[in-house]
Amino acid sequence: MKHKGGFIFCFILVLSISFAIAEYSIDISGLKGEYSIGEEITYEVLLLEDGSPVTENVSIIFESNIGKDKLELKVKSNEENSLIVEKDFAVLGWSVTASYLNKSVKRSFSIKESSEVEFLIEGDKLIIRNKGNVRYTRDVQITIGDVTESYTQNIPVDEEKSLRLIAPQGSYDIKITDGKNTFSKNNVQLSSPITGNAIGAMNEDLSVTGFLGGPTDPDALEKSLNPVRNYIVVITFIGAVFGLAVLLLIERKLRKR
Repeated sequence: MKHKGGFIFCFILVLSISFAIAEYSIDISGLKGEYSIGEEITYEVLLLEDGSPVTENVSIIFESNIGKDKLELKVKSNEENSLIVEKDFAVLGWSVTASYLNKSVKRSFSIKESSEVEFLIEGDKLIIRNKGNVRYTRDVQITIGDVTESYTQNIPVDEEKSLRLIAPQGSYDIKITDGKNTFSKNNVQLSSPITGNAIGAMNEDLSVTGFLGGPTDPDALEKSLNPVRNYIVVITFIGAVFGLAVLLLIERKLRKR
């Protein structure tokens, strides 16, 4: 029994020493310098033990340089692996680190900026949807019939903005463009009785009266309408005063009789 126990001890000791002196090397192959949204990152972790390939579980960390995104994975060494670049991945610099025991390697790549946008028209509503990975800040030109106005946008990633298209009642051909992306729709029925002869676009939560021409920014439409509203208030006040004066005059004449 003593000889058997000694043999097992020696076997474990030799195994431990062999494992301790095993020389590992690790690297990452297959990476490109730059990727786009929706593209597949294919890579392979090369792990060698004393110069020979070995298959082991290896830790992988994908991380953006600004620290916004971090993905921790377990993959098999010396096998092809892949990762899809999602649209919410931070742009520009990224790193990928592969680790096994006390060995690690770090490689870099970047993700291209994408200002992808989607234009939709539903009824009299224009929807501008940011499908890129950066804030959408392009100027959008809206052509309704033969009238074109430009509107500045500022839409965060994965969000959208709705604008109400306004024009006198009728059927219009509409074109939306930001210089790179273009969307057209013909025979769109518009009817905006409360906006008079206004042609353009405005935020859905605004109401207008008789505003001619479109503003540079739909958010500025409210301010543009202040003079019109003030004028209406003044006219209403003058009318009320005049009416009251007429009533007083009539009352005096009736008393004299």
